Amino acid sequence: MALVQRIDNRTDERVARFSGEFSCRLISNEDENLTVAIRPIDVSRRGLGFFTRETVRNGGFFWLVIGTEKFRVELAYCNTHLGIDNLFRCGLFLREADGNLYEACDRAGLLKSVGVPGIA
Repeated sequence: MALVQRIDNRTDERVARFSGEFSCRLISNEDENLTVAIRPIDVSRRGLGFFTRETVRNGGFFWLVIGTEKFRVELAYCNTHLGIDNLFRCGLFLREADGNLYEACDRAGLLKSVGVPGIA
């Protein structure tokens, strides 16, 4: 029962209120010339869910660029989305202890102006 509660709390912290303009991308930690365009779909303090057309490796380390900010992240999962060719649903998590992906997205103007209690 405790596991169910923990999953529910995590889901409640995600926010899927992105505006139509995006300036997010992943840069490979191993090859700075490899840049992956992403379309964010939900965000929390420590994680970001997104769509991409590129195949990326689970467990890979990247730099996530949100506007003018840069964060070291690890790819948690990347799976095909609904069987659509070259469309992947992925998720990553923040490797830095003091970062906040939600606030970075907000500062970059990527979120709709809807107040979300408890997310800061």
